[in-house]
Amino acid sequence: MYDDEPISSFVFTNEETTQTFHHQWFAQGQLHECATCYSSIDADEPPSQHWLRGGEASQGLQLTKQQQAVLDIIEARQIETFFFCDESSKDKLDHFMGETCARGVPELLRWMFQNNTIAVEFNLACYVNAMDQVLIFQSGSLKVEHHFDVEECVSVVYEMLMQRIENYLNCNCEYGMDECSITRLRVQVKRIRVEVESPGSTPFALPLQLRQEEDGLSTTTTSESELASLRSAYLKHYRECNGYFPPNMRVNLYGLQQCKTTKELYVVPYHVSETLQQLPNKNYLILNNIMGQFQRLHELSTPVKSIERDPSGSPVKSLHCRRCRSQFTRSSKLHIHQQLHCGQDFSVDSMHADIVEIYEQCLPISRSVFQYACYGITKPKTVMRKGQFVPIECDWRSESSVKVQHGPCVVISNAQHNSPCKFC
Repeated sequence: MYDDEPISSFVFTNEETTQTFHHQWFAQGQLHECATCYSSIDADEPPSQHWLRGGEASQGLQLTKQQQAVLDIIEARQIETFFFCDESSKDKLDHFMGETCARGVPELLRWMFQNNTIAVEFNLACYVNAMDQVLIFQSGSLKVEHHFDVEECVSVVYEMLMQRIENYLNCNCEYGMDECSITRLRVQVKRIRVEVESPGSTPFALPLQLRQEEDGLSTTTTSESELASLRSAYLKHYRECNGYFPPNMRVNLYGLQQCKTTKELYVVPYHVSETLQQLPNKNYLILNNIMGQFQRLHELSTPVKSIERDPSGSPVKSLHCRRCRSQFTRSSKLHIHQQLHCGQDFSVDSMHADIVEIYEQCLPISRSVFQYACYGITKPKTVMRKGQFVPIECDWRSESSVKVQHGPCVVISNAQHNSPCKFC
């Protein structure tokens, strides 16, 4: 069974001079107050000020100058293969892999969503050290269409990989999981990008959690010219008036927030206009990229359903895959599972423990970013040596410099403009 979905309430409380927003959720029969989703503004201010005073800015990905420099190298070299490694991880089979899939891999994929990237496609492989051989378990490829879906997609791939590793070891090996370790993960990423000149015509996807609710309900009644006019008005007042929209703007605008505690997405009001006619106002969702920059307006079904959920309602029904009967409580995770064809595209391979993989032109990424050592790979090759991972690092900001972290090493060549080769 996968993780239960919290039953959440997003509450606005009005007092004499202030309006307060806070998040609560019910899980396993208990009420929890969220410590990270809280905001207070003056009572006469528009709701957009809840999210524009630090809350919305903190949702965007913020890179340091060093991290941006590494990303620039990744793009310039068109690096699509990355290794996470920790040769000291010998205690538990899933310790290193679990921590890396919880933090390092999602953070790497979020990096890939920058610079006009609208989707990423990735697969994950783990190297299981099993006595005299190394077993390589690889997932199928999965397309992530929104940066808010990254953690959930990686979580499902991790769960399915661990299940297959356990089943394989139980059925095909004389030793159990306690005698194995994972010290290496490989992530292969392909980026799907949009041309800078035509962002308005690009169908930016909704986050998967909202896509499940909107499927079959959303009916677009706004013409292209009306939508373009509304988009221009929104951007003008967002930039010039800091989210103070005029009263005659007869639409309801909503934004997306993600709870840092539960990772749940929720829809929040930006601008709610009074209805002067019998027809209700139209509702639009503001979609931003991972940096917090505007992408498009998405017309929502009426009424907006994702603002608050009734905790007294019926419990979430258990879902199952019709093909393999796996159980889920989140429709989004069931959707990801089905995208992966129930794991039919997953594979297992093996190599002798004495084979070492040597990679030329290897880009090191700071441990402070991904917790474990991470390397971007451009040119792989395999030679017969003692069984250990040998990353060949090159500082691309210098024409012929070498940084050695895994030694002792012998430099074979160090020609200008080329990365060195070295063996342990």
